[in-house]
Amino acid sequence: MFHRAAQCFFAFDLLFVNGQDLRTAQLTDRKHELRKLLARLPVDSRLMYADHVEALGIRLFERVCALDLEGIVAKQKFAPYTSAREINTWYKIKNRQYSQVVGREKLFERERHNEPVAGWHSCAIACAKK
Repeated sequence: MFHRAAQCFFAFDLLFVNGQDLRTAQLTDRKHELRKLLARLPVDSRLMYADHVEALGIRLFERVCALDLEGIVAKQKFAPYTSAREINTWYKIKNRQYSQVVGREKLFERERHNEPVAGWHSCAIACAKK
């Protein structure tokens, strides 16, 4: 990506830990395990825990757009993880005005029928640049 600051990775789900498959567990339980796992990292780690927001999704998305971020992932709180295309328990909602797309549209524009990830969707909501 175009560098703006030091890069970091925000983890928001945990599918496997110590050989254990967590995909059938509820999202809330998977996030609990993720938080415990990341709590062991040094304070200056570039791997961060992405907390969740219950409700206020539209306000969160508007804030993401105002900060010029790529988008949000919306997941069903009590759902297991699934990669089946027919069963969606999560959605990636993209900021159509995200500045990092310019010149690299193919990296960001993926068609759901060609994408191996079940929850990949684009959103009709467009953010106005402020």
